[in-house]
Amino acid sequence: MICVPKVDTEIFVDAPVDACWEIGADMERYPEFFPSVDEVKITERGENWTVTEWSGKLQGRRLKWVERDEFDEERGTITYDQISGDLKVFRGQWSFEEEEEGCRVRLTIEASLGIPMLEAALNPLLRKVIRDNGNSMLKGLKEEAERNRTADA
Repeated sequence: MICVPKVDTEIFVDAPVDACWEIGADMERYPEFFPSVDEVKITERGENWTVTEWSGKLQGRRLKWVERDEFDEERGTITYDQISGDLKVFRGQWSFEEEEEGCRVRLTIEASLGIPMLEAALNPLLRKVIRDNGNSMLKGLKEEAERNRTADA
């Protein structure tokens, strides 16, 4: 059985929830403000879903994967689940919650290399790497949303 490390991170963004959602839902723009993402291509699109091809880096290691993304704007969530790729498991969720002065953005990431014999040793390191990367992505979204808000003012 594979033990899948799960990491939850969040950030407050001084911008409206709809502006944060727009940035989060426009995955093809991620390379502009997420340092770990090199390219995102939409290969299929449905009413509230996409299939996307990704390439990026994690701790200097190149990764590629394909994921299915589910968009629920009413609930403020984007759920993703790897279909194929370099990791055994890669899934999670973005959530966007309106607050009085802006938006609370949460990012949940679950990932596993799928090497049972090494999990005990690797999972704490993987969890830290995932947390650092998640925090970097949240920071990038925050900076983009707040920069757009300032430009629009």
